[in-house]
Amino acid sequence: MHTEELYEEGIVKEAKDGIAIISIQDSGKCEECTAKIYCKPGNSEGRNLTVRDPFGVHPGDKVRVSIKGSKILSASFLLYGIPLILLLAGIFIGMEVFKTNKELYSSLLAIGIVTTYALFMFLFSKKERINSYPEIVFVSSPR
Repeated sequence: MHTEELYEEGIVKEAKDGIAIISIQDSGKCEECTAKIYCKPGNSEGRNLTVRDPFGVHPGDKVRVSIKGSKILSASFLLYGIPLILLLAGIFIGMEVFKTNKELYSSLLAIGIVTTYALFMFLFSKKERINSYPEIVFVSSPR
């Protein structure tokens, strides 16, 4: 998985400032795809994918997008792994620190730690999010 590279083709819906939104045709394989953490539901026949655009594409261009397995792993760890570790750490620390109502205060501490992490990731990691986007590797312009 780490060295795997997935390719997907789609049509550019929007493009600006080095970022493009690609419309990808839904296929039967979407439910099993490990890269679906990048896709956003679109209309009934497709999904939207936000990608880095090194070519300066325009709406209507047909493109091929590359998603590296290492990016999927790191995004999954940031979205699921770290919050799980913080949640468990908050519960265990709270059970040792608090003397009364251990379960309640431990749960609140854990939720507070995970919320702080999520807020930090939302506010301060925009550049990291952009670097983890899939990238356009081929453009076929309709013009």
